[in-house]
Amino acid sequence: MPLGERVTRAPVHVVGGSSVFRKGLADSLMGTAFQVCAEFGASEKLSRPSDCANDPEIVIYVSSGDVGISARDVRSLFSLYEDARLLVLAPSLSVEELGVCLRAGVAGYLLSSISRDVLLHSVTLIGLGEIVFPSGLAAAWLDAGPGLAAAEDSRRMKRLTVRERDILDCLVQGKSNKQIARSLGISEATVKIHVKSLIRKLNVSNRTQVALWGLRVAGRGNGSDAAA
Repeated sequence: MPLGERVTRAPVHVVGGSSVFRKGLADSLMGTAFQVCAEFGASEKLSRPSDCANDPEIVIYVSSGDVGISARDVRSLFSLYEDARLLVLAPSLSVEELGVCLRAGVAGYLLSSISRDVLLHSVTLIGLGEIVFPSGLAAAWLDAGPGLAAAEDSRRMKRLTVRERDILDCLVQGKSNKQIARSLGISEATVKIHVKSLIRKLNVSNRTQVALWGLRVAGRGNGSDAAA
């Protein structure tokens, strides 16, 4: 493989699952814009492999389906990989596990049985800054999980500035900071300031929760009512 091509491939770490499954993921990404440069099993205390020179852009975590273990491992992975985006592959779709993952700020939650094409498409979207998860399951989590009352949602929407609403719409669409800056004609630094303001005003923990809040409000119709 030419050196230039090797340099441009985004490094990926795969954590959890069996060695056979991890190798299968590596093989699935072979010849794409992504390269698995490290893979290791989950344990009581996760640690980064010392023999990998590249910091990953994406970490794929293979869940066992145990919500408690997933919560522990996701927290550990965010601590180990502060700048990486995290995709969780689960053996079955669980509203409870999805809730844990979304509250932690993961970029994706999908079935581990997805096809190679879906995996590659999902990893590509995550690499671009988007959020990937089954829409039906996310809707179920939003309905079942604790949330703000409709009236409170409306009040919070009215507190947002016009620019913050523009940023919110972009986050709901899954756009990265760079894409938001380009589409609105502002700097990435300004986008970051607005995202932090949204997180504070909406009383959530991260941009993923901001996007989910916007998705719920848009589905209810509060966004258009408040803006009228």
